[in-house]
Amino acid sequence: MPIAGGVALLTIGAILTFAVTGSIRSIDLHAVGTILMAAGAAVLLLPLVMRGMSPPKRWSARSRQDAIDEADDRRRNSAAPHHDSPPYTDGPTRQDRARPRRSRR
Repeated sequence: MPIAGGVALLTIGAILTFAVTGSIRSIDLHAVGTILMAAGAAVLLLPLVMRGMSPPKRWSARSRQDAIDEADDRRRNSAAPHHDSPPYTDGPTRQDRARPRRSRR
């Protein structure tokens, strides 16, 4: 839809600037035509410029309590190490050492 509006403004502006020879009292039709052509060009170029910008962020509704809980979780996780998951080691873990190994023969 913006493309059609921009083309319409350009067309009307060009007609007023180049094709109309009459005049209206106290209105300069050539100036009005030039202004309409500039506005039409702006309408056509503005979407191209806006595409280069990043898209707007999507906002989601969150309650205040959700934000507080999330901040508490982040604070808790950064203060204490995680004990839920086993640490990354190169050797066997305690569970591996407790299991009897079968010998291969």
